[in-house]
Amino acid sequence: MAKEKKRLTKKAKVALKLLKDSKLLATAKTTNDSKTEQNFKPSDVPVNTTAPNKIRPEKKRG
Repeated sequence: MAKEKKRLTKKAKVALKLLKDSKLLATAKTTNDSKTEQNFKPSDVPVNTTAPNKIRPEKKRG
């Protein structure tokens, strides 16, 4: 015997609809943001020269 699915209440249906709409809005927003970021993104990223260029010291063991 398979269990019957319970019907959603009106409030649950409204909540699902709002959630779906917000997800669609969020995906549309991220696609638009990624398009604008690509336009302003420089082709070559400068290297971080503020970090020291020292090698790690040899640690004594034992």
